[in-house]
Amino acid sequence: MIKEELYRAKFEKLQPWLNEIMSVIKKDLKNEHLLKTPSFVKKHFPKRAIDKLTNEEFAAAYLKEVAEGDEELGENIVARWVMKNAELYQFFASELSKVNPKFDEIESLSPETGALLLNASIGQFGAVTTYIFCVMNAVVLSEEQMIKLREMAIAQTAQTPVREEKSSFQSIEQTCEHYEKEIRKLTDKYEKRMQGVERKYVQDVEGLKKQISQLHKKMGAAIVAGR
Repeated sequence: MIKEELYRAKFEKLQPWLNEIMSVIKKDLKNEHLLKTPSFVKKHFPKRAIDKLTNEEFAAAYLKEVAEGDEELGENIVARWVMKNAELYQFFASELSKVNPKFDEIESLSPETGALLLNASIGQFGAVTTYIFCVMNAVVLSEEQMIKLREMAIAQTAQTPVREEKSSFQSIEQTCEHYEKEIRKLTDKYEKRMQGVERKYVQDVEGLKKQISQLHKKMGAAIVAGR
C-alpha cells in the first residue's frame, strides 16, 4: 500500500463521507485533540460549546485545517478511523500479505487480484467503508477500479436512507411482535397463577369445612356423653 498522496487530496476525494468519518471518531477528537489544542477550538469554534457541535461542524473545521496544509492532523484523523475499523485493516493486511509479506511495499496489483480483493471487501464491509479505507491507505488498485468503487460507494450512500427507513420499520414490527409475545406469556402466567390460587382456595375451604364438621361431631358426642 504505497502510492501516497497528500491528506488534503485524500480528504477531497472523501468529501461525500466526511460527516460519516467524523461521526466515528468525534468522541476521540473531542476528548483528546480539542482539549490539547485550544488554539484550534478558538479558531474554528469561537464561543461555541464543544458538546453541542454537530458532525457537519466538526467535518468542516477539520477539512479546512487539513486543506490549509496540516498533514499531521490529516494523518491523525486517518489513524483514528482505521483504529475504529481494525477488522477491515486486518482483512486487507491478510489478503495483501498473500501477494507480498511486506504489503506496504506493494506497488501494484493485477486486475484479477484487485477485483477479488474488492469483491470480498465490499461483500463483507460494504462499498462505502471499502472506498474510504482504500483512499485513506492508498491501496494500489487501478484507476479504473477506484473509479468503479467510488461509483458503488455513491450508489450505496444514495440507498442508505431507504434502507434505514425499511430497517426501522422492520425493527418496529419486530418490537411489537416481541411485546405481544411477552404480554401473552405474562397473561398465561397470570392466569395459571390465578388458577393455582383458586385451586388452593377451594382446597383450603374444603379443608376448613371438614375440620368444622369434625368439630361439630366431637361437640355433639361430648354433649351426649355429658348427659
